Amino acid sequence: MASASTREAREKYELKQKAVKYYDQNGVPKKMEEILNSMFYDNPDDVYGHLANYFAEHAKTPLISQISARHGFDSKGQTTVQTDMYCTVRNNKKLSAAVVSSSSNSSLPENTKPEDREEEDKAREAGVEAAIALLNGDINTRLQGVDPALQSDVDKILMKLYEELKAEEDERLAKEAAEQAALGGDGATPVKEEDASVSGKKGGKSSAKINPGTNKKKGKSVAVVVVPDEPKEKLLPGAESICVASRAASTAASAVREEPLYQHIATLRFGEIPKDMRVPIPMVTIIQSGRSAPGKLNCVKEFMVVPKPGMPIADSLKYCQKIYSYVAKTLVTKSGMAAQYGNDIGALCPSYDKPEQGLDILQDAITSLELTPGEDFFIALNLAGKEIFDYEKGKYEVMGGQQKVPEDLVEFWVELLGRYPSVVAIIDPMRKQEKEHWMRLCDRVSDKCYVIGNHTYPRPGLLLEEELTEEFKTSGTVLKLDQINTITDILESAKKMEDAENQIVLTTCYGETTDTFLADMAVGMNARFLKIGAPVRGERIALFNRLIQIENQLKLEGRLAFHGENVFPHIVPPPLPEPEEGEEAQEEEKKEEKGKKK
Repeated sequence: MASASTREAREKYELKQKAVKYYDQNGVPKKMEEILNSMFYDNPDDVYGHLANYFAEHAKTPLISQISARHGFDSKGQTTVQTDMYCTVRNNKKLSAAVVSSSSNSSLPENTKPEDREEEDKAREAGVEAAIALLNGDINTRLQGVDPALQSDVDKILMKLYEELKAEEDERLAKEAAEQAALGGDGATPVKEEDASVSGKKGGKSSAKINPGTNKKKGKSVAVVVVPDEPKEKLLPGAESICVASRAASTAASAVREEPLYQHIATLRFGEIPKDMRVPIPMVTIIQSGRSAPGKLNCVKEFMVVPKPGMPIADSLKYCQKIYSYVAKTLVTKSGMAAQYGNDIGALCPSYDKPEQGLDILQDAITSLELTPGEDFFIALNLAGKEIFDYEKGKYEVMGGQQKVPEDLVEFWVELLGRYPSVVAIIDPMRKQEKEHWMRLCDRVSDKCYVIGNHTYPRPGLLLEEELTEEFKTSGTVLKLDQINTITDILESAKKMEDAENQIVLTTCYGETTDTFLADMAVGMNARFLKIGAPVRGERIALFNRLIQIENQLKLEGRLAFHGENVFPHIVPPPLPEPEEGEEAQEEEKKEEKGKKK
């Protein structure tokens, strides 16, 4: 009996020593003493809540433990990707982020034939399946144990995985081409007619097409040089999984840190929490036109309204709703009940033949609210120049049956904008390939409105590698969070373009969901504009409501600021190159011939 009790005493003593060592190693006694002493003086109402908050500060950093992806649906009823990200938080596995991806805009024009659209839809379905497989497989494995707050590290892991998969796919295609060549084939891939002028790799040489154009006034045949578009980047199926995982990590980080998402984004963008924060100015689409809409008007894809800087977001939405209702009622009066129905982004699609119709009705709507166009509310135009370019003729089809060469298009826009000073921004007035004419247009209108580039720039990841030159400039840049664009890419691209005197426009996609991530991101990154779609439909209103909520939170905290008045930097074209020998003489001869004819 004595030996048994002695053994028990020894075991109990050893156990106590282990406990003392364990608690000492983790600093428990010291921390207990600190909090108990300080709590007595703090005298909190919730004693245990106070203790919980104190020890939570000393808990291990939450790490990603699992990613779970499945099918979801967007506002167009198309399948998309729903993703849950779990983190280990204070020894418990918790759902820290639930993200639904937004559908990216189709790579096809909106007036595409149904059979081509079906092929695109099939590819999209395959992409969703591939994205889900990647998220549940390789991405889940590689992000386990990673701190979601280290956004740059997360995005590097994601892009490294994508580059590895891309290298494997390129190797597979090269192997198949070699095998085909060995069997007697040439290994060439058939080129679609619309892609014929866009062959070659980015940055490589591509030959311009020279097509005969006819100048009816002078009765002469003019050679039109068509510079082809840069090759479209071919993305792997499932590429959107990269963006989804990047967004999920950002959302999870804000959740485990128990801070608003916009504040977490701001910390990523600026390295610290800014003292003052701003809600973006909404760009709200009221009317959609362009080639896919009825009527002859092609050169304006979206007629948008933009409230003046400093207007509270709740007031902005109220006025945008009234402008939308005024336009809808006016269209119903003229064209019947069908005119009030909207498209995928909620925009109205009337049959217009010239841009003045859309501009006039918006100005009338603004005036009907006892507001002044160009002072209280502005107009922005998405011109989508690339979509109306005729590659065979080298001209822009501004209206049905009316085409203009780049030089005439410059005069067209200068004249129109001169008559409508309420226009505060134009997006993609022409292709980037018409650099000289783009800069001529900027020289004449950039001190009156923002000239914004959308499809003129590559995706953010490639934009970071692209050198900005004096030959092509903008005063605004559209950034989109989709496909393989990561949070890091967007934030770094925004900084690069802001340093180049560009205002940032964060834009939604066509197939949106009720996920309000973009509202928080726009606030956190201090984007000046958020291109939001129409002031109707649940997925668009969800963003507005989130902006109202954020604005109210910042106001209560005394941190709400507003964007300053619109300032338009004058974009000056680079000096023209000096003419080579012989060119001056030719110009003089032409002038003499013109003088003789007169």
